[in-house]
Amino acid sequence: MAEPNDTSFNELFRAHPIPMWVYDLETLAFKAVNTAAIMHYGYSEQEFLTLTLVDLRPPTELPKLYANLRNATNETLERSGTWRHRKKDGTLIDVEISSHPLNFHGRACKFVLAHDVTDRVQAERKIARLNRVYALLSGINSAIVRIRDRDALFKEACRLATMEGGFVSASIDTAGSHDGPMTNEAGAGRVLQTFASAPEGPWIAARAAMSSQAVICNDIAADPAMQAYLPVLVPRGVRAVASFPILVGERVASVFTLMSDVADVFDPDELKVLTEMAGDLSFALLFLDREEQLSYMAYYDLMTALPNRRLFLDRLAQLLQPGSDTIIGVVLINLDRFAQLNDAMGRHAGDALLVHIARRLGQRLPDTFNLARIGGDTFALTLCDLTRGEDAGDILQQSIFTALDQPFSIDEQEVRVSTRAGLALSPADGTDAETLFKHAEAALKNAKASGERYLYYAPRMNAALAARLALENELQTALEEDQFVMFYQPRVDLFTGRIVSAEALIRWNHPLRGLVGPVDFIPLAEETGLIRPIGTWVIEAVCRQQKAWMDGGLPLVPVAINLSAVQCMQVELLAIIAAATERFRLDQKYIEFELTETAVMMNPDDAARNLIALKAMGVQLSLDDFGTGYSSLAQLKRFPFDFVKIDRSFIAGVDANPEDQAIAAAIIAMAHSLGLKVVAEGVETQAQLSMLRTLRCDEMQGYFFSKPVPAADFEALVRSNKRL
Repeated sequence: MAEPNDTSFNELFRAHPIPMWVYDLETLAFKAVNTAAIMHYGYSEQEFLTLTLVDLRPPTELPKLYANLRNATNETLERSGTWRHRKKDGTLIDVEISSHPLNFHGRACKFVLAHDVTDRVQAERKIARLNRVYALLSGINSAIVRIRDRDALFKEACRLATMEGGFVSASIDTAGSHDGPMTNEAGAGRVLQTFASAPEGPWIAARAAMSSQAVICNDIAADPAMQAYLPVLVPRGVRAVASFPILVGERVASVFTLMSDVADVFDPDELKVLTEMAGDLSFALLFLDREEQLSYMAYYDLMTALPNRRLFLDRLAQLLQPGSDTIIGVVLINLDRFAQLNDAMGRHAGDALLVHIARRLGQRLPDTFNLARIGGDTFALTLCDLTRGEDAGDILQQSIFTALDQPFSIDEQEVRVSTRAGLALSPADGTDAETLFKHAEAALKNAKASGERYLYYAPRMNAALAARLALENELQTALEEDQFVMFYQPRVDLFTGRIVSAEALIRWNHPLRGLVGPVDFIPLAEETGLIRPIGTWVIEAVCRQQKAWMDGGLPLVPVAINLSAVQCMQVELLAIIAAATERFRLDQKYIEFELTETAVMMNPDDAARNLIALKAMGVQLSLDDFGTGYSSLAQLKRFPFDFVKIDRSFIAGVDANPEDQAIAAAIIAMAHSLGLKVVAEGVETQAQLSMLRTLRCDEMQGYFFSKPVPAADFEALVRSNKRL
């Protein structure tokens, strides 16, 4: 490249926003620098021109620099990868270098562009660190499953921390005895045994042991408390230290100390995973402690120390004396949304909540209540010597719900729980322990399904529950035996009269009951989770039918598929849609998705993200049943909908009811102002149709044109070019 003498090049060089310079290939001295380089590196132009390329490199990078210079070529453009540079203030940055050879004032030089990629490199390093920490968590959980010895588990945890987690060193400092809580006075002195090697690990571990909380030092050089230990830590490459207490109940049994060669490594994301790891080790220690007490394990819950189901039923059987007229109640209490709390705060937080609940109820209820934990998030108790059945509900509300409605403190956060309960009373609902317990379970299930705070057992409840279980089994069979069929209802343009789309509607071809509409089985499918495989079946069935119509020469129109709130939260939804359209080689513009207003507004932030991702795939989106939920079009402008469907409840009176007419007109006008088309659902009369045309509604759907029909009948409608 010739020497750049023209003014325009020099102006471009000076003004370019990316740091640039020219350096001498023999002396490595800088010959010219632009303003961006001066601003970015902190040197004045005069200072820069007294430096060489070596001055920008930290000492560790010099061997790489010299090797690169020796291997340099005369290519017009050379990219030499990512380098570490040092600014005038000592800050290290990551830089991607591109260079061109040129002749500058008679000297062989190189023209260099230095692009700062520090943020990107740091993000990549963070992802790599998190992957290593997740691998550590996975490895420790695997070790917990297979190792039954405490010392062996600790040694394996330390090995995994260094090999999988990438930490410089790791140690687990354990107290010499396990017979009581470690006090502040004894904390530092009782650290007797250290597994693996970590310099000065016991000192910081003692701080964690005394506080029962994690101790984090993200930069040992800046922490005054660490100054005395720098001569030991710095030569080992240690720059950050963290200690996590491993609790058994309220006692600090051990402390896990991790040392890293990266400062500020213990950020909130990494700490969340490491705290969960400490919680898993706490759970493992608790299990190992209790494993030695076989009789205890047989009758008590390990986590809460409450009686388990076996002991609860044994005590209940002793209370139920044959022939007694005394009313005895069995109450089962379940926590709402416990799984979501586990996901949000970590399993250790969920475990802590269960322990707090057990402790609070144990303190406030008499021993005669026989409090027990009989499942993951379910507690049981007995109510003795009731004078009437209604007393059980009063006790439940006044003593139990009142206690549980007060907040709990978990990880320094206030946590509130909502609970539901089922009650069964002896002798009316059963005279033996198993029957009474089973009926209390039925009452609890019905309370959860109905949304009631608590319900009593009743014979009709049991029959209804059996019917629901039978329907659930039949739905599973329907999936396995392909008993579902799709019907299609046309959507028509109100001005051309042509069929422009269709809505796919599932039917269940029941072997005994015939065609069953979705209202009779979709709610149960959503509640049980079967809506996921059913939804996948619908997507594949519609894509398969569109492919068959395309192969048969039918002019395709988009077909809309209904998505439930459960499906919208499905992480694999996008992959399912992409796989189906690819499998049947179907352009995604021939698929639409309809979501109800209620489904969207249940979690609007997640819905917005998912809908934007769906829209990016090329499909169209409709908001179904608009006007029946709690949103407004102003709220909905944040969602990438193409259509708004006015609910049929407003269409029924649109030709005669001024209020329905005003609502429909407002929806149409506001939707059009947002660039959305409007579809009227449930159009059944000519008068309704005429009014909708007057209001400038775009499309209609309803029995006035066609009811939902099988695929063959819909094909006939399209081939015959049926119009309004």
